[in-house]
Amino acid sequence: MMKTKLHALTRIDAILAVLAALAGLALYIRTLAPGLLLGDSGEFQTLAYTLGMTHPTGYPLYILLARVFTLLPLGDLAWRVNLFSAVLAAATLACVYLIVQLLVGRRLASLSAAFSLAVMPLFWFYAVIAELYIPASFLTALIVLFLLLWRQQERPWMLFVTGLLGGLSLAVHSTVALAAPAIGVYLLTSGKIKKAWRPALAGALSGLVLSLAAFFVIDRMNTPGTYYDATVRHALSAWKMTETDFESPAERLEFLYTGRQFNALMFRDPQSVMPVHWNAYIEILQASAAPFTLAAIALGILMLFAMNWREALLFLLAGGLQTLFALNYAVDDFYVFFIPSFVFLALWAGVGLGRVLDGLQWLLIRFLGDRRTVRAAAGLAGMIVLVLIGQNWAEILITAWRDRQVTFAIGTPLDEYPYPIEDPFWVQEEAASLVNALEPDAIVFTGWDMLYPYYFVAHLEQGRTQMRFHETYPQEGMSGLADSTVIYITGSLPRPVYFTERPYGTATLQLKPVVKNGIQLYQVVGVKP
Repeated sequence: MMKTKLHALTRIDAILAVLAALAGLALYIRTLAPGLLLGDSGEFQTLAYTLGMTHPTGYPLYILLARVFTLLPLGDLAWRVNLFSAVLAAATLACVYLIVQLLVGRRLASLSAAFSLAVMPLFWFYAVIAELYIPASFLTALIVLFLLLWRQQERPWMLFVTGLLGGLSLAVHSTVALAAPAIGVYLLTSGKIKKAWRPALAGALSGLVLSLAAFFVIDRMNTPGTYYDATVRHALSAWKMTETDFESPAERLEFLYTGRQFNALMFRDPQSVMPVHWNAYIEILQASAAPFTLAAIALGILMLFAMNWREALLFLLAGGLQTLFALNYAVDDFYVFFIPSFVFLALWAGVGLGRVLDGLQWLLIRFLGDRRTVRAAAGLAGMIVLVLIGQNWAEILITAWRDRQVTFAIGTPLDEYPYPIEDPFWVQEEAASLVNALEPDAIVFTGWDMLYPYYFVAHLEQGRTQMRFHETYPQEGMSGLADSTVIYITGSLPRPVYFTERPYGTATLQLKPVVKNGIQLYQVVGVKP
């Protein structure tokens, strides 16, 4: 039998959670990226409007939800999709407050945990751009919240919602599902597994069905500019595939969810990759939190095992599995996969601070006795704690608020990609320069960074939907153009076909350097016999 050790939530807690979310939302909107972005972010901004499938794993539910934000009569087209991240980041802060309050019953600790997460540089940065890691963080926090509420109140519908969110996460960001083993262990140790498995499984299956439904809806729409057309179809031979291998929705589902384009980068060389990524993780932590917060995290891990060992094991397994994946994923921006695990760091910090406050209260009561004096001293101690937590962030917050930018990222690896902070409208201007110079039916091969900004400007802003843009080398390690790409190009002539960089491995194509609107391009003018 699982003994309940969780604190009750009150109306005041609901109000404080909302206030924490609103404060975070104000900060994120104030510093929100104002326009079009590079790479994945540009892809999400574009395909949220066209309802197209994205790079693996497709993220169809994310696209459908982001589409709702595109309908808002606020800002420009790209800004609205950035806003989606800001709203979910703020909601994550509310969840963190409520979870910590359930665990320690200390509102100051709960607010401090939410604040600690809000200003973590990586979390804050990705809260102001169109990306998946904030939605993944929100789902992670919401799943934990409903799981703890079920443990406290033993209402089956709460466990159903937990499973439902887990199933839906497969259509948002599949790394959230890495928490499934931790949840399974939590349920097994609950002493109520016979009652728990039915609503949990029913919810998970319902979420899975809805995720598949979202996939089939987006897949069937097959709008121009979808990942299928921009990246995959012209280069199918790079994966030893033909058009017949990519005809059915089931085949496309398998391609996306097995991550065929990227799976060679997963757990490729743990002995070499893990130490490098681990050192980067430690550097991120040191740059993200004040020493007091780091100490609170360490204390929180220990204290949670002493207080609620099942929750401690849940957090350690769930956060650990997410971190383990990031440590073994050999992509350039591997560090972004740490972001959902930051939720657990904030929770541990809140628990640690809660225990510190408990200890302070015990000491004050023991030595001061008088209740009024204890309250005054406790209030002063709370102010000191807030100063210790916020000591690294006052200047950063003031500067970012004043400049309306995430200025803390300038001079770091984040300051140009995917959001060129110091020249925030450069992406849109660069894309427009090329699009304006091309024929209405032009086909352009380019790199991933600018692929979807070109689509955004051509299709959404200018309505030039006959233009096509393709990723030149969609698979890492390609020694030249895919054979199927060459066949696609030759079959597309005499339409104007351009490369933004001189391609290698193109012995069969005749290329002519041309300059359009000051931009160097390479036009395909024929095929060598």
